[in-house]
Amino acid sequence: MKIREFLRVIDSFAPFALAESWDNSGLMFGSYDSDVKRVAIALDPVAEAVISASENHCEVLLTHHPLIFRAIKTVNLDSDLGRAIYEAARRDVAIISAHTNWDSAESGVNATLAELLGLRDVSRLTLEANYGLVGNLPEKLSLEELLLRIKSCWNLSRLDCYNPKENFRRVALCGGSGSEFWRAARDSGADIYVTADMKYHEIIDATKSGLTLAIPEHGEMERASLPKLAEKIRGMNRELEIILLDVKALREPIRI
Repeated sequence: MKIREFLRVIDSFAPFALAESWDNSGLMFGSYDSDVKRVAIALDPVAEAVISASENHCEVLLTHHPLIFRAIKTVNLDSDLGRAIYEAARRDVAIISAHTNWDSAESGVNATLAELLGLRDVSRLTLEANYGLVGNLPEKLSLEELLLRIKSCWNLSRLDCYNPKENFRRVALCGGSGSEFWRAARDSGADIYVTADMKYHEIIDATKSGLTLAIPEHGEMERASLPKLAEKIRGMNRELEIILLDVKALREPIRI
């Protein structure tokens, strides 16, 4: 298989046409005519992920976050981006990103998060954007039961909760940065909204409106969807070997 054909595999379940206009998804580095037999998957296209992909004899590193997000004027080998490009070039590893197209795909980030939680009667959180979903739990859960379920299902190390209540049934979520959709979550009748990167004043406004918030770490929340991404690729082409890399761009902080 050529990389151009592999891109069509991704496009079949996470169409690149779904990517936002400001996004950069697709081939980040490499040649469309290069061969691919083994694919490594990671959240971030850091140099460590490129090296690990190479050591696992993978021709392609597929990441959720883009290698190149904004225009660059220089490739500084002292920067994270420069090191990743350098390692990709010298090790002949192509880099492909499936960012907002995987976020909003029918089986993508948000759909996977909802599935892992066991949400039912799931619908889109907003009509104007393909971000976020809202659905119902099979049964009402207490605050502790729900937070523990979220942490366990998504394999989170932490989960901050604001404006706690007693019982929860309807859950809204948006993988990654979904702070701008808290009003849509409230208007959907959700008892709780789960998303990352909420700012101080947004938390105040949301909780004063009566909404309960649960805020995980951005990368951990999205990383929960990577096994599903691997599963979708395997389902489309059994000849490709898929490897999930345990490489994190952000290390766990020290908490005291």
